[in-house]
Amino acid sequence: MDDKTWNRGKGRDSTVNDPTDVTQKPLNLGGNNVAARLHWQRRLRRWHRAIAMVTALQLLAWTVSGIYFAFVDIEEVRGKAHRLSQNTREFDLNTLTWITHTSGDIAIRERLPGEWIVGTQSDSGRAWHTVTGTPVNPLSATQAISLTAALTDLSGDRAELITEQLLGAEYRGKSLPLWRVTSDSHNVVIYIDALSGEVAAIRNDAWRWWDLLWSLHIMDYDDRDTIGTLLLKIFSVLALVTALAGIMLYLLIPKRQP
Repeated sequence: MDDKTWNRGKGRDSTVNDPTDVTQKPLNLGGNNVAARLHWQRRLRRWHRAIAMVTALQLLAWTVSGIYFAFVDIEEVRGKAHRLSQNTREFDLNTLTWITHTSGDIAIRERLPGEWIVGTQSDSGRAWHTVTGTPVNPLSATQAISLTAALTDLSGDRAELITEQLLGAEYRGKSLPLWRVTSDSHNVVIYIDALSGEVAAIRNDAWRWWDLLWSLHIMDYDDRDTIGTLLLKIFSVLALVTALAGIMLYLLIPKRQP
């Protein structure tokens, strides 16, 4: 073998600059600048991992609850499909001689067949009266079950009178007293206003899932209605930091130079 042949096979030019040998082509990482970026990338990765471990479960809860809210019809959650439309009836307003201009907003409805009641609004809420102006008597359990069948497509199996507000209850925010009428065949609860006879709320499985996921979404596990809790504010900021750290990690990745 002559020197020229040996140099072509072993020379520096052939081993370092051979354009067909990709494995031996060096990376131009930019010297100290890339070293600094790699240093900050390692530190940022540790912080990103630590914060992500804290926020992971809540991020999952936000995602799952958001998917449920997006795909489930809110009218199904409210049980609107169970409500029946009611026929309009005429009423002679001249019989309400006790009504004055200080009575506020007036609501007139037929509570039971042939029984008209009048609601007057004040700062303390709505009060219900008979057409003569006397306070109405609360409905009985039998009447509440009868109204359930008349106002909805559900049949009530039993009724329980509720006179106390409980934290996080299905009927929270509704005026008391209420009749809690249970329809076992549909696993649905109908809340009937014991004074006005109105359907105050309908609670089904869709609503119960919504209520649970809503409490996880807003991070209020007591009354499930308070938006802006301290936990929500903290985890919102942590989630933002996690997302920004992920973006920074991507930007700090050294680019391969040609």
